[in-house]
Amino acid sequence: LSAAPGISSGPMLGPIEMREALVWVQTDDNAIVRVVYTNAESGEKLSSLPVETDAQRAHTATLRLNRVKPGQRYNYQIEINGELVPGRHEFETPAFYHGRTPPPDFTIAVGGAHYVVEEGFEPPYQILGGGYGIFETILEAKPKLMLWLGNTAHLRESDWTSRTGYLERFSQARSPTDLAPLLANIPQYATWSEADYGSPLADATYSFRQYAEDAFRAFWPQPVTVKAMEGIGTHFRYADVDFFLLDTRSHRSDNPSGKEISRILGREQVEWLRRELLRSKATFKVIAAGAPILNPADNRSHLSYAREEHTELLQMFRNEATSGLFFLSGGKYHGELTRLVHAGSYNIYDLTLGPLTANPRKDQDELNFFRMPGTSTFERHFALLDFSGPEEARELTMRIMSAEGKVIWSRTVPASELQPPEE
Repeated sequence: LSAAPGISSGPMLGPIEMREALVWVQTDDNAIVRVVYTNAESGEKLSSLPVETDAQRAHTATLRLNRVKPGQRYNYQIEINGELVPGRHEFETPAFYHGRTPPPDFTIAVGGAHYVVEEGFEPPYQILGGGYGIFETILEAKPKLMLWLGNTAHLRESDWTSRTGYLERFSQARSPTDLAPLLANIPQYATWSEADYGSPLADATYSFRQYAEDAFRAFWPQPVTVKAMEGIGTHFRYADVDFFLLDTRSHRSDNPSGKEISRILGREQVEWLRRELLRSKATFKVIAAGAPILNPADNRSHLSYAREEHTELLQMFRNEATSGLFFLSGGKYHGELTRLVHAGSYNIYDLTLGPLTANPRKDQDELNFFRMPGTSTFERHFALLDFSGPEEARELTMRIMSAEGKVIWSRTVPASELQPPEE
């Protein structure tokens, strides 16, 4: 498959809610774009408001479909300058089950680092990415949504110092033809990691930070922009699971002066997370970040590098007696499952995803004392997370999948084991 006439990349399904759906597309040049969509059951024909694309945002557009209804299937097409582009795609809105039926069983896909090779921008005698057929494997699994855990652009030094550089790199990352069917038919959610932000030591004071955020937002529609804090941290819910996507770059201060302590998440983001967790009634609260959350190994990219903040974060979870916590993390080039035995509370897990299409690596010197045996993964892979079971006995099953769709390893965690001790 190649991009349709007038389209550079896409379309891509963004966040989908019961009453609203987002569709992203990138055009070849300045254009007026719309989404024309049809309710597959009633036949009702609808359309989004038009959006004009321009070079300032790399000719990307996010279109809002605000006439959808819960639990319905829709077909959709892109319209450019008044003409329908060949190619029909489909999506399904979440069902309104609340107070009516038990929560539905569902599966999501989770992926790590993505690297697209571009001639002229690669180190000599090295091929740092490949295996793009993995996206077809993910699509065949028919997840309800896909979550990307950062390093989806892999900026090069050529990109760090200009808006054009950022937009070109994100455009390249979106270009593989193997990726297109997955993006068009499965809703996509993402956070970022180091290689989406800038130079390796870039933090909250990074000169080109605005370029990074503008490019990320242009290519990854977010469920909601949180006005209470800076950065790209966001939140969405699917069935009985709340997902919190953390920003590990915008608040980062891991080389402070004076009496300041190192921070990666920042005070305002941790406070936002605390309050959202208190509000959440979800069975599972999945916290995702572009860096390992529980891995204790001495590594600047881990949350544990900011020791005092990390201790405060774990203590916050204990103090608030938060149930159902489960962590997802990216930013690494191998996969593993970390389990932290919590004194006075329940064990918590951090599933770290290695690369989708970047090259896997073996970190021989990294001592993760909390890694669960048999979960180290040193090949390209993705995860399928199954949330299933009756309302009173929900469970989360992790399946780590090879690029060919074979199960590498799996583990199941019942919701009943993610409960704080009774007073």
